[in-house]
Amino acid sequence: MDKTERIWEQAKKAAGSKESIKQTFDQAGHKLRNIATNSKEIKELKSKLEVLLRMVRAHINGEYRSFPISTIGLIVFGLIYFITPTDLIPDFIPALGLTDDASVIFLIVRRLSRDIEQFHQWEDDQMEQTD
Repeated sequence: MDKTERIWEQAKKAAGSKESIKQTFDQAGHKLRNIATNSKEIKELKSKLEVLLRMVRAHINGEYRSFPISTIGLIVFGLIYFITPTDLIPDFIPALGLTDDASVIFLIVRRLSRDIEQFHQWEDDQMEQTD
């Protein structure tokens, strides 16, 4: 079984457990905070990851349930891939280490574009209700 398949299996297990999702969420948030934003691409990656993390947080808190479990599974896969230091291109390799992570995250964001758009609308609605 290759690393991607192992990460997928790990994501499927984690997606069914709020505690596992929360642990993945916390690890991804920690890694995200420690990445230097020294390029446009890294800033964009961080932005995409922040949206996915907000989606997961809203799901864990029970505030937002408008996407299917498959969406959570795909997000968790992306977050696990992101936090795994020895994926396709190990993260410790300067300038290249996050390349595969970014590719995976961008593909997931593209695949979930409708869910993300609906989530953004929900966030906007929540902000309007608090004003």
